Amino acid sequence: MNKYNSEEIPDLETRESTDPEIETGKVYFDVSESQYAIDLPAHRRFIGSLLQAAGEQEAELSISLISDHAIQELNQQYRGCDKPTDVLSFSLREGDPVGQIYALGDIVISIDTAQSQAETYGHSLTDEINELLFHGFIHLLGYEHDGEGSQEWHETEKVLRNELKRNGSLIVPKGLIPTNHPTLKGEKTDV
Repeated sequence: MNKYNSEEIPDLETRESTDPEIETGKVYFDVSESQYAIDLPAHRRFIGSLLQAAGEQEAELSISLISDHAIQELNQQYRGCDKPTDVLSFSLREGDPVGQIYALGDIVISIDTAQSQAETYGHSLTDEINELLFHGFIHLLGYEHDGEGSQEWHETEKVLRNELKRNGSLIVPKGLIPTNHPTLKGEKTDV
């Protein structure tokens, strides 16, 4: 069960980042499918810091936490993979913004997979969601971690991590975890 009751979670349209120390565009969260306790204030702070680190303060971003079943359907529809995954990103970026708030895209996270991966990696669900937000955000910026784009991915990841540190962010993700990482205990992931 979500730790917020219906009065504490405003309608999707009003769920924008409200941290007074971080000026960003609009960040919308949809946690209606979550059966886990979600620390929305921590995720708002992190995504605000991330937008600032990337110089995307005017961007509009939508984040949805959904079930394994729902993400499997999206994964099948958009990637042709009939299995759940941890995070999907849908970039809406076309051309350069012209000084106004613009839609950067949507990040969709499987809350079920996030919980499982948090247990596997030995950290909290909040930390895992932030790792997946970081991962999905880099995809929204147009980078791929597979094939020829992997070097640019790693460079972007490093720049963002350093900028988060420089800006004093309390949350600095570890970044892409290789599929041969010892904490995976031989399991392969889509990370």
